[in-house]
Amino acid sequence: MDFLPMPHSVRKGEGFFVLRYDTRIVLENTEPSAFLYAQMLQEDIHRFTGLKPAILRGTAQPGDVILRADAALEETSYRLSVTTESVLVRGGSDESLLNGVMTLSQWLQRHGARLPALEIEDQPDLRYRGYYLDCSRGRVPTLETLKRYADLLCRYKINEWQLYIEHTYLFRNLSEAWRGDTPLTAEEIMELDRYCRARHIELIPSLSSFGHMYRILSTKTCCDLCELPDSEKIPFSYTYAGDHHTLNVSNPRAVDFIKSLITEYRALFTSKKFNICCDETFDLGKGRSKALADEKGDHALYMAHVVELCRWLLSQGVTPMFWGDIMWRHPEAYAEIPEGVICLNWGYLPEQRENEVRDLAQMGATQYVCPGVCTWNRWLPLTENSYKNNRAMCGHGRKYHAIGLLNTDWGDYGHICHPWFSVPGILYGAAFAWNADNVPFDEINQAISLFEYGDREGTFMKAFVHLTDHEIFPWFNAVRWIEAADPEKRREQLREIDPAQVPAANAAIDAALDELAQAALHMSVDKRSILQALEISATGAKLFNDIVCWIFAVQEGRELPHRDGWELAAALENWYAAYLTEWRAVSKESTLRRTQQLICRYADTLRLNSRKEL
Repeated sequence: MDFLPMPHSVRKGEGFFVLRYDTRIVLENTEPSAFLYAQMLQEDIHRFTGLKPAILRGTAQPGDVILRADAALEETSYRLSVTTESVLVRGGSDESLLNGVMTLSQWLQRHGARLPALEIEDQPDLRYRGYYLDCSRGRVPTLETLKRYADLLCRYKINEWQLYIEHTYLFRNLSEAWRGDTPLTAEEIMELDRYCRARHIELIPSLSSFGHMYRILSTKTCCDLCELPDSEKIPFSYTYAGDHHTLNVSNPRAVDFIKSLITEYRALFTSKKFNICCDETFDLGKGRSKALADEKGDHALYMAHVVELCRWLLSQGVTPMFWGDIMWRHPEAYAEIPEGVICLNWGYLPEQRENEVRDLAQMGATQYVCPGVCTWNRWLPLTENSYKNNRAMCGHGRKYHAIGLLNTDWGDYGHICHPWFSVPGILYGAAFAWNADNVPFDEINQAISLFEYGDREGTFMKAFVHLTDHEIFPWFNAVRWIEAADPEKRREQLREIDPAQVPAANAAIDAALDELAQAALHMSVDKRSILQALEISATGAKLFNDIVCWIFAVQEGRELPHRDGWELAAALENWYAAYLTEWRAVSKESTLRRTQQLICRYADTLRLNSRKEL
């Protein structure tokens, strides 16, 4: 796999183009914005060859690297030609020219100043290739981190990005909702929008507007709009917040309230799309709207709210998006959805079936396929699951003419997984959205090792894969166990867990960490910092594996080898101090204190029920 994503047509030629000290990068007939792409190319040439060619605008000469706008090409198409005389990148649009530059940069990374001749003709399978980052349920990245994401997305030809927001924008009249958080500000979002736009990434606003509104609807300011009465009186827990709160659509003020939030938030973006979300309305019809739901049906209430918001946005020239799984369950209702709305069709299984994508296509829906990076509720990602899920969903998308991909990165229960562990999952989506042809797991990982981590041996991604899928006590179960007051509910979180697997799982983690230590020798120096985060998160996974052994032995009375509770509690606290340092290097404080409280509860539980050896 010579490139990532892999172009559709690559023909190798004879001979080489050799960059020299007097090589020039020449802009021909390009938009002013192409100067940035020339600077990106200049930086990569310097990084991979030591040379730093000057940038010119005008007519090229033999020996130059040429960036040229070409109206004869299709808008989404680019061409890359490397001959013994010159290098030429042509783009049918400004965005396509940028994509061609990114491909050339990878050829430079692979071959340095002596570039083998080749001809590439390329354009994407899916016009819109997106990434969806949860910025509400634990992590709010710093602006610097968000810009690093944008650079990554640009390099791998991802052209849409959504930040999932429930309450973590500094709404002017919702201080009670965000007061315990570190929300994104208007200036940060507008600066990020500008930064993304320069890199042909459309930053699309995404805002919960029906379900998943716990932090807003549990405030005294807005609790009357909540489906469940007395929501403001219930203490926070990740379990409760994840299972609730839905907007009470029987309240006459509800729709106008949501429209006011959308209006305030949308003003920050240049995008003409808006994701209203509207998923997982678990409480609908179970509280204040029950009488209306009994009269009209839960589904009628759901559709009325979604359709109203969609029509309102369309009337303003905005394309609405929403999570479209309800449409698949109720195909008869699709006729109510206005024309021009985009259904976001999610599915996260490794071998995700095609039924939902096929059926929505047969209804005539305009849809994106939405796989996942598979990091949520874990210290370390399920890497192979993400590869298989993205491969399957992009294949279904191409088969049934989806117009886009939105690769999701959720943050349930505190978003504990380090942001940069999502990178392989993001790149699987980038690769298969551009070219859905099958690429074997080991081959795509070899390409990721080289292009993202500078590792020509492929050792980093091999070790990264070996490190994952050894969490016997996943964070989802760990949270629900410590938050459950009822002993039987605690046992529910243990039913599918086999503590006898812990010794082998922890040994596998240790072996993978040894592999990573060796891989560091082959990685770019500036990429090695991820090893610190991997060491810390892997230690956390091992600690929770040990904790579940302790739970089975001490709490459940199982005959099982286990660590002393006092020793385990101290190890947990010392480990978490290191974890906090890694968190704060890339993220704002956000609701970190809530996760901290759970860690402390575990440490207290381990000490309370253990004998202290004096």
